[in-house]
Amino acid sequence: MKHTADKMLAYMRGVVDGTVDTVDTADTALDINEIPEDFRELAAELKTFGGCVVETRQKHKDALEQMQAHNASIEQFNLLISELIHYIPQQIIVVEKEHLGILLMNEAAIMEMHINHEYIETITSLMEEHLVEAGGTEVEIVYNYEGVRRYLRVRAYEVQWDGQTAVIYAISDISDSKNEIEELEIHAYRDSLTNLYNRAFGMKTLEEWIENKKRFVLVFADLDRLKYINDEFGHNEGDMYIINAAKHLLSFPEDAVVCRLGGDEYMVLVPDTGNAEVEAKTVAIYDNLSNDEYLSGKEYSYSISFGFVTVDTDNTLPSSVILNLADERMYESKKARKKARLQENL
Repeated sequence: MKHTADKMLAYMRGVVDGTVDTVDTADTALDINEIPEDFRELAAELKTFGGCVVETRQKHKDALEQMQAHNASIEQFNLLISELIHYIPQQIIVVEKEHLGILLMNEAAIMEMHINHEYIETITSLMEEHLVEAGGTEVEIVYNYEGVRRYLRVRAYEVQWDGQTAVIYAISDISDSKNEIEELEIHAYRDSLTNLYNRAFGMKTLEEWIENKKRFVLVFADLDRLKYINDEFGHNEGDMYIINAAKHLLSFPEDAVVCRLGGDEYMVLVPDTGNAEVEAKTVAIYDNLSNDEYLSGKEYSYSISFGFVTVDTDNTLPSSVILNLADERMYESKKARKKARLQENL
């Protein structure tokens, strides 16, 4: 019995170790036919299980080695960042993601924090407001502090830092370039003589309001006898006429868009109003311009003619047609006033 048990144990070891048909015991060769079939099946299952265990252990070992290598790489990266950020002109701030505790700052960021101790809280708050809209890790934000407005470009990078999740903020002050662009836009859309909006901006706004189904009144204005003043009293006097007229046209509500189309012509776009209000305003402007203090002692007078068109939300007319219609109504008003003046002189 013991001899048979020794053979079966030898068989079991041989199967698990990978022996094919027989294994050698201490005193005799093991005949596979002497081993019960059920025992042979059990040995085969044990061999398979043992192989799985070995394979799983190896995978865990490989994964552990990879994790250790990855952690070592992160530590080396963090050390490199810690050294390099002091040579970068942009502000670099590393903070805890959850509590915003500052982990690292370069000199540029330290100087900013000395000015405003809540600087990083303000930046992260502005980032949260803009990130969804921007859809990424880089946004441009407007930072206001003590009445000074600055434009900042902020890049955010989520990293692992000393075993915790952190965010690296790289902040660039782009105020100078932004201000230059704004200045260029101002010059591109402003009339150099009056500083009103120019024709390009006026027509652009008119097209947008029509497309957006906005309700407004378009006012077309034309100076009377500008050519006469230029010819008889010089272009400097003519320029003052244009400038003074612009000053009075700016008495329209603040949300109105007042622009000089060129020469002696102006266009005013007045939103959310009606003809009665606009007509009352044009009468006031006519009177005020006619009595402008600049005319004291002058041998000529000022006057201005208006024509206007109401544009409703169901409008189907293009901008050119609306503008021409207002122009026609302005000339009708001009002729009517001339006729009235002639009848007064009879």
